[in-house]
Amino acid sequence: MKFIWDKVLKILKERKKKKALKSYYYARDVLKDRFEKGEDVISKDAEYSYYYALDILKGRFKEGEDIISKSAHYSYYYAYNILKVRFEKGEDIISKNAECSYRYALNILKGRFKEGEDIISKNAEYSYYYARYVLKGRFEKGEDIISKYADYSYLYALDILKDRFEKGEDAINKSADCSYHYAVNVLNGRFKKGEDAISKNAHYSYYYARDIFEGRFEKGEDIISKNAEYSKLYKEYITKIEFKKEQKKLEQLRNSITVHCLYGIEV
Repeated sequence: MKFIWDKVLKILKERKKKKALKSYYYARDVLKDRFEKGEDVISKDAEYSYYYALDILKGRFKEGEDIISKSAHYSYYYAYNILKVRFEKGEDIISKNAECSYRYALNILKGRFKEGEDIISKNAEYSYYYARYVLKGRFEKGEDIISKYADYSYLYALDILKDRFEKGEDAINKSADCSYHYAVNVLNGRFKKGEDAISKNAHYSYYYARDIFEGRFEKGEDIISKNAEYSKLYKEYITKIEFKKEQKKLEQLRNSITVHCLYGIEV
């Protein structure tokens, strides 16, 4: 019985949709103006109520606001493109969608949207964006979900904390890319936890040796040796480094001999 009832409701919904669609297109393409007789039908569909306001009325469509307020996306678009201010009637449904909550906070409220923070905190991408572009600082509620993703953990450390993000390091250390950049741009030194992942990637092993160790990265030498391009670069780099070290030793020896000869001081 429930299956039949669901099917009936679906058919009725589709019919309403078609009626709203026809009324909207009649207004847009034939009348090129509002279609008052069709507004009651249009007002029962969130999508066409929004487009009717946008394309035909070029402003509010009060009759359609109730149905628009049942759709997070169209509530946000209605606030952003039509009202240019908050749409309080639609805030409850907006608060149930992470993307819409973030965009509503950023573009409409120009600040926190507390009602939407619970749903945002369940999405790593929008938790990071919310912290960076809305709060312009930590979003502690979203740190658990961020910490499960290497890329967002790295970006959160780099752009928000401006320091290490220990909670996210277990995710970061599984990615050679993120481990390397975390070491270079956040820690400004070795990221031991990430060296296993780095050592499986010739590209990042070479750059980790160059930018962090400023010398050999023994753990990564096996993978480097299997890549002709990075094997050549690595050998050239290590040879250059070794040559500089020898030059430095000779310079130190030369200076000590000079001091000894001039002042008779044993060095």
